[in-house]
Amino acid sequence: MIRRICLILAAVFLLSPIALCQDEAPAYSLGTMQPTNSYRASPGEDLVLKFYIFNAYGNRISHITLGVSDNPDNLNVVLPPLQTKTWNISGILTPIEENLYVEPMPIVPEKPATSPPGVEYLKSPNVSGFIPAKAVNVTVKIPADAQLGTIHSLVITALAKWYGETGSAQVSQARPFSYRIQILSKNYSETLYNPPEGGGGGGFSISNEMVFGIVIAVLVLVILFQQFRPKKHR
Repeated sequence: MIRRICLILAAVFLLSPIALCQDEAPAYSLGTMQPTNSYRASPGEDLVLKFYIFNAYGNRISHITLGVSDNPDNLNVVLPPLQTKTWNISGILTPIEENLYVEPMPIVPEKPATSPPGVEYLKSPNVSGFIPAKAVNVTVKIPADAQLGTIHSLVITALAKWYGETGSAQVSQARPFSYRIQILSKNYSETLYNPPEGGGGGGFSISNEMVFGIVIAVLVLVILFQQFRPKKHR
């Protein structure tokens, strides 16, 4: 009996390290895909910029906050709403401010018939299968008086944070999304341009105000000349 107990205890001690090693090491994944960085928009239009964030290789939830990091022309940019949600992290209630979160979602060999809300399945030439990703839509409100032919640049930055057992952020990573927006007319047209008469030719032209001023100046000179010219004595 004593020998059997000893064998059981020995087995417990030998298996304990294996049980401890069964907890996975943290894996952080911030995958992104930007279909295009060049857009065309018309004056007064609400332009929607789209990119994707996925978490195909991690085992921790990615908490994402978005921001406008470069906007030289001060465009009106509307980001997805920033919300504060409470997460239970290993028994610790943790409020986290974020625009969205992306759970670990592995690559699937076939595209499912249905997908969770906000999730799209992407195909990449470097990946065998379909990548589940969350779509991010950013709206840019183009001014109604935007000048045709101008080009605007814009950079949206996504900051991902991952939390540890203590309920505090342990790792973070930022990813920029650069955009080029060209302002064009909504409808195509092609007509010959005729510059206004009297202008646009590059030559010298005299306005009515200039002619009037020259006449007044000549009259003043004539009057002064008549008044101050030397008189002849007989």
